[in-house]
Amino acid sequence: MRFRIKEVYEKLRGFYHWNIKKRFHIEIKVADHCNLNCIGCSHFSPIAQEHFYDVNNYKNDCKRLAELAGKYIPKIRLLGGEPLLHKDIVSIMEITRNNFGKSFIRMVTNGILLDRMPAEFWESCKKNNIIITITPYPINLNVKRIAELAHTYGVTVRNSGDSYKMEFLKFQYDINGTQNIKNTFNKCTMKRCHQLYEGKIYMCTPPTCIKYINNHFQKEFKVTANDYLDIYQIENVKVLLNYLRKPIPFCRYCNTNVKNKVLWGASKKEIEEWL
Repeated sequence: MRFRIKEVYEKLRGFYHWNIKKRFHIEIKVADHCNLNCIGCSHFSPIAQEHFYDVNNYKNDCKRLAELAGKYIPKIRLLGGEPLLHKDIVSIMEITRNNFGKSFIRMVTNGILLDRMPAEFWESCKKNNIIITITPYPINLNVKRIAELAHTYGVTVRNSGDSYKMEFLKFQYDINGTQNIKNTFNKCTMKRCHQLYEGKIYMCTPPTCIKYINNHFQKEFKVTANDYLDIYQIENVKVLLNYLRKPIPFCRYCNTNVKNKVLWGASKKEIEEWL
C-alpha cells in the first residue's frame, strides 16, 4: 500500500510539472568560478575557469527575457560561483531590478567578501530591494561587521540554514547517458532551478556548466540545441512555458536513483566527486 501511494505521488508530481506550470523562478550565474572550494559543487566551480556574465550582454538578455516573460517570473536569484567576485555587481543588480520591477530578487553568496564591499554596493542593495542570503558554510566570517553594514544601510541579510547541517545529496552523473529521462525529471530536485545563461534559458544548472567536467576530466557530455531555448529565437512565453514543463535530452545523464550524502569539505578536484 505504501509503495502504491508513493507511485501515485510521483505520477501526480510529474503531471503537475508537465501540465500546470504557469510561473517560474530564474537563477542567474553572474560568475562561474568561486573563492570557496567546495567538494562536489553542483555548479562545478572548483574546476571552472574564471568567467563573468558580460554586463552589456546581461543588459540585453534581461531586457529580452522581461519582454517575453517578465510577469511570469516572481523570483530571481543572483548567484555563482560567487556573485560578489563580479566587478560590476552593482550594475548587475541595477539591470536586474530595472527589468524585473515586481520580482523578488535575492543574491546568494558565501559571504566571504561581504564585509569588504563598498558603500556603493550596499546602497544599491537598498535602492533595488535586493535581499542577501548567506549560505552558511562552516568558515570564519566577520558576522559582526556584516550585521553592522546591513543595519547601517538598511539591507536584509539572511542565512539559508545552519552550518553544522552542511550535509547534502551528491549529484551523480551517468557518462553513458542511459537514464530514463521521464523518471529522472520526475525525481529531480533541480528542475526548478531554471537558468538564464548567455542569452539562453536552461531547465537546470548542469547543462550550463558541464563543459567544465568535459574540459577538466576529458569527458564527452553533450548539450544539444534541444537542451535550452535561445531567448532571441522564440516569439512568445508559451514556447518557454512548454519547454519548462518537459524533460530535456540532458536528463539522460542524471542518475537520480543515487542518494549518497556528502559532508561539506574542501574539493580535491577528483572525478569521484561528480561521476
